[in-house]
Amino acid sequence: MRAVIYARYSTDMQRDASIEDQVRVCRERAKAESWIVTRTYSDAAISGGSLKTRPGMLDLLRDAGLGQFNIVLSEALDRLSRDQEDIAAIFKRLRFADVDLVTLTEGEIGELHIGLKGTMNALFLKDLAIKTRRGLRGRVEAGYSGGGNSFGYRVRRKLLADGTATTGEREIDHDEAVVIRRIFAEYVAGRTPRCIVANLNADGIAAPRGGQWNASTVNGSRQRRNGILNNELYVGRLVWNRQRFVKDPETGKRLSRPNPKTEWIVSDVPELRIIDGDTWEKTKVLKSRYSSQAGNRRQTKKRLLTGLLKCGICGGNMTIARHDRYYCANKREKGTCNASHGVSAPDAEARVLSGLREILVGNDELLDAFTKSFNEEVRKLQKERQKRTSGIRKELLDVERGVERCINFITSGDGAPDSVRAELHRLEGHKAKLQAQLITHPIASNVVIHPSLPELYHRKVGQLARLLEDEDLRLEAMDAVRSLIDHIGVHPGNKRGECGLTLVGALAGILSFATNKYTTRKGGTNLLVAGVGFEPTTFRL
Repeated sequence: MRAVIYARYSTDMQRDASIEDQVRVCRERAKAESWIVTRTYSDAAISGGSLKTRPGMLDLLRDAGLGQFNIVLSEALDRLSRDQEDIAAIFKRLRFADVDLVTLTEGEIGELHIGLKGTMNALFLKDLAIKTRRGLRGRVEAGYSGGGNSFGYRVRRKLLADGTATTGEREIDHDEAVVIRRIFAEYVAGRTPRCIVANLNADGIAAPRGGQWNASTVNGSRQRRNGILNNELYVGRLVWNRQRFVKDPETGKRLSRPNPKTEWIVSDVPELRIIDGDTWEKTKVLKSRYSSQAGNRRQTKKRLLTGLLKCGICGGNMTIARHDRYYCANKREKGTCNASHGVSAPDAEARVLSGLREILVGNDELLDAFTKSFNEEVRKLQKERQKRTSGIRKELLDVERGVERCINFITSGDGAPDSVRAELHRLEGHKAKLQAQLITHPIASNVVIHPSLPELYHRKVGQLARLLEDEDLRLEAMDAVRSLIDHIGVHPGNKRGECGLTLVGALAGILSFATNKYTTRKGGTNLLVAGVGFEPTTFRL
C-alpha cells in the first residue's frame, strides 16, 4: 500500500521539530503496517482554521485526485483541520479518490469521526478564542499591552519570584521617542506626511519595521485609527478592541472589521506619554481640516494595469494620482526616487493592448516554432524518463533474484549464517526503495499541443479590446491580459511628457523557448528576445 504522511503545527511558538516528531511516529506506524511511504506533506506555523491558506494540504488533495497513493497517515484529525467544513471537504475528496484516512489517535477515519470530532475541534477553537480575549481584556484594563508593540516603545521584562518573566509591560524607547516628537512637530508646523518621510529617509532614520519610511506609516487611516498621527498611546491613552478579525471563508484571508465605540476598552497610561496634549490637539485639528470626503472614497473601478507598472528608475510601484495618471510611489510617498515622469492610464492601456495584438495576432510562424519546440522537448523528457524507469526495473529484477537466492539458502536446512540474513535484510530494504521510486516517478503520458490551439489563441487575443469595452466582461479581459505580463517598466522619454513602456512576462519565456533570437518591427513596436531559455525578455512599446 502506498501511503503519504501529513503533519502541521499552528503557531510560531511551536517548533519546526514538531513536524519532525509527527513524521517520525507516523513512519513507525507505516513500517509496522508494511506501508510504503512515498511522500510527506506539511504546513508549518499555519492555523488549522482554514484550508485555503495551507499549500501542503492543497498539494496532498491534488495528488490524491491523481491516484498517487492509497492512504493518508497523520498524527490526529485536528492536524488535518479544525474547521468543520474543511475537514468534511478533505474527507469527501479523499473518499472520492479511493484514499483511506488513518490517524494515530483515532485510527481509521469514518463519517462518525468527521461529525463528532470535527464538531469538538471547532468548539475548541471557539472556546480558545473567547478565553484568549477575556485574558487580554484583563491585561489591557490593568495597563498592559493587548498584543503587539508601537514604534516609540520597547518591551520590558522582569523576573518574577517563580523564575518566569513578565509579559505585556512596555517602556518608552527614548531614541524612537525623539523621532515621534519630530514627526508631530513638523506636521504641526505645516509639513505634509510625504515631506516628513522624505526628510526622515534622507537622514537615514529607519522606519518602524526597518527600511524606508512611507507616508501612510505617518498619516494612517482615520477610520481604522492607525498610523503615527492617530496613535493615542503617544498621549497616554491605551485603546483596545477597536477592531476584530475574521477569516473570509472563500479565501481564508484574515480581514479586519471595526467594532462600535461602545465596545472599545480605554485605559490611561500616563507613564507612556510621549506627546503633550497641546501638540496632540493641534494635530487633530489639522488632520480634520485637510481630510475630505473625496479623499476617503475608494476606487471602485479596477484599472487594467493596476499593480503591473514599475518605475524604470527605482523599480518601485507606479500608482494613480491626479485622477488618471501613474506616478512613482517611492517618489510621492517616500521621496527616495527622482523620477519626474508619469503616464496616463488610458495611454498605457492602449499601448499595451495594441502592442500585444501586433506581437501575438497573425504571427503564425512564431507560434508554430514554439509548438514544434515544445513537443520536441516533451518527447525528449519522456524518453529520458522511460530510460530511467527501465533502469530501475532492471535493477529491481536483480534485487528480487538476490532475495530469492538468500531465501533458498536459508530454507535449505543447512542453517543460515548472520551474513546471509544481513544481506537479505539489505536487499529487502533496497527493493522497497526501488518500488517507491517506480510509484513516485511514473512514465508521463504523451503531451502535445492541440492542433486548434493557434486558432483559439489568436481569437482570444483579438477579443481583448472588445472585452475591455464591456463592463460585464472587463474582469475577464483584465485576467487575460495580466496572465501575459509579469510587470511593465515605465522609463522617461526623450521629450518632456513622453515615456517608454517595457513589457516583461510569461510571453517572453514562450518566445525564448521557441527561438534563440527573434527581432521584429511593425508599426513602431520593437520586440526583443534575450538569449536562450527562459531568460528575462523585454517588449518595448
